[in-house]
Amino acid sequence: MASARRKWIKPAVYLIVAVLIAVTGVETLHWWRHVDEPNARVEADFTLLSSSVNATVAEVHVRRGDRVEAGAMLASMDTAVAALDVATLEAEAAKEDAARDQVNAELAEYKREINDKIATAKGAVSLQRREHMAWERRYTIAQGNVERHKQLASRRTISKRQLDDATDRLLDVTSKLRSIETAIQTKLNQLLELDSALQKETVFRTRIEAIERAIDIIKVQLRQSRRRLRDMHIRAPIAGIIDEVYVSAGVYIEDGDRAFLLHDPDGLWLEAQVDETDIGQVAAGQAVTIEFDAYPFEYYDGVVRSIGHATLGSMKTGGNGDSGKVDPRLAQRIPVLIDLPKMDKATWPGMRASVNITVR
Repeated sequence: MASARRKWIKPAVYLIVAVLIAVTGVETLHWWRHVDEPNARVEADFTLLSSSVNATVAEVHVRRGDRVEAGAMLASMDTAVAALDVATLEAEAAKEDAARDQVNAELAEYKREINDKIATAKGAVSLQRREHMAWERRYTIAQGNVERHKQLASRRTISKRQLDDATDRLLDVTSKLRSIETAIQTKLNQLLELDSALQKETVFRTRIEAIERAIDIIKVQLRQSRRRLRDMHIRAPIAGIIDEVYVSAGVYIEDGDRAFLLHDPDGLWLEAQVDETDIGQVAAGQAVTIEFDAYPFEYYDGVVRSIGHATLGSMKTGGNGDSGKVDPRLAQRIPVLIDLPKMDKATWPGMRASVNITVR
């Protein structure tokens, strides 16, 4: 029995040694061709939403864990004061519009009145000039009569009274002619005054421009108030999952106060913390085998997206030589970002996974 056992010991030792050599070879080959990291984590871009106004929360429309679409209303605010501001500005804008319309109407009436007076004055001047022409002809006739009567009187053909009558007639015609000329000049002066008055419409134009500037200012304020009214409500900027709700109905929040935290469940990735001694073998585009702690013995294929340019330790200290203690393991590790494949299993930020990066 002892000799039989001794006979099997030697082959068993050889077999064990061969197995150890084979395992060592496989592990060595695996180590040479792969970089393993057992503590990778699922990461996500978290979006922290805050209030953009000072107001009271009227209603919260979502709860933690809800999935929302981009643009969905998350919380509505009490808009009574903001709506009143909008209504006040709208009323002011309407008032200024009415004032501008009133001045435009006054200007139109003023121009119509002046133009009517100008037309009347021009008509009167035209009539008086025609009358003046007629009286000029009478003046020529009357003057001729006087000259003739003077010749006849010198020969004693007519009496002195007849000469005096002809002279009086010439004086009457001359007086009438001068009266008409004065009236014409008066009307021409009136036309000049009316033309000058017509130029005074610039006063109305100035008033209209001042009102329009006021309207422009009100419109800018109105757009701002309407935008504030619209932006008072908190909406989801992306489609995602609500992770935290920091507000509730009836709470007064100020500009910048946090309200919701959400993330895009389709934008997850893995972050593996690779030791600096192995990082030289890792490159973007390399294939990665992923095993999640939540789903053991199930393997998924990923791809290295990018490699960080600073160690985790330097990012913790902010790179400013902070004297605070930092985990030395972080100081020697560099983040490697890995794109996740499409999965039929639920994946949450913070889940742990083991990754195997094929480097050769």
